[in-house]
Amino acid sequence: MSIFTKNDIIEMAVKMEQNGYAFYDKALQRSDLNIQTKSILTILRNDEKEHEKFFRALRNKIDNVDMGQSSNWEEAQFYMESIVKTHVFYEPDKAIQLAQKAENIEELLKYAIQFEKDTILFFFSFSKHVKGHKADEAVDAIINEEAAHIKKLRELLKAI
Repeated sequence: MSIFTKNDIIEMAVKMEQNGYAFYDKALQRSDLNIQTKSILTILRNDEKEHEKFFRALRNKIDNVDMGQSSNWEEAQFYMESIVKTHVFYEPDKAIQLAQKAENIEELLKYAIQFEKDTILFFFSFSKHVKGHKADEAVDAIINEEAAHIKKLRELLKAI
């Protein structure tokens, strides 16, 4: 089993955000989007870039001591690595392919919802092993933002 450092875990989060950005960016190139869908996908795409910046900054704020290296740390790392590897957009090419191959807007939105759910699962797992008030607040804010993305996407899906 691999041992991941704080930087490794944050890099996983950054990669997920980059792949989400790639998905939304490619989705925005579709010709079958209406104005409302384009608007929401643009917001979500831009949010992914902001989340990436946030996690890069977070790396500098969290001391190694802040990563809860409890007796179950190896198990937690294995679990988080598993989440990332099964993430809908683990590979950037996969994200782009899904945005392109979605047969319709409904399918595109379902991929996006799954992406946001997977991201929440990862960040929730991450939050269990980060200690310190600022780190907790930061990760909670990201989780809440991702949940808001799901709500936007579901509302858009219902409107179709």
